[in-house]
Amino acid sequence: MVEACRLVLNAVQGTVTEYETDVPLTAPDWPAEVVAAADVLRGVASRTGRVEKSGYAETGLVRMASDELWSAFVTFAPWAYSATASDDSGRVVSLADESQSIVVYLDGPQLEVLRQVIEPTRLVPEKEWRAVQKQRRKR
Repeated sequence: MVEACRLVLNAVQGTVTEYETDVPLTAPDWPAEVVAAADVLRGVASRTGRVEKSGYAETGLVRMASDELWSAFVTFAPWAYSATASDDSGRVVSLADESQSIVVYLDGPQLEVLRQVIEPTRLVPEKEWRAVQKQRRKR
């Protein structure tokens, strides 16, 4: 799921205008690059969001301007409890629970770009996913 999250975020990078994430306490199993990204984002949180005494942090909305910050976000987002990237019209990507949930809101052209990037993984439109879930509950 980590790689899928990063592929999705990189595929929509051109349309993202702002993003935000929480930064939980560093876990012992995080790779070094994730720890480094968390440190960068915790620094952002100290300026634009909030940092609790326990160390848990939230970046607040970060305008898309710095490749370094976006790179840290893409690296860290799969480990966040909640991470969102938005365009001018609203939410584009929403990640939750350390990559256990990935929701992507795309128009036709964006969907095609993402399909090319993540192939051979299959994307399931929400209506189809809901229908499958409904059928599973009936069993």
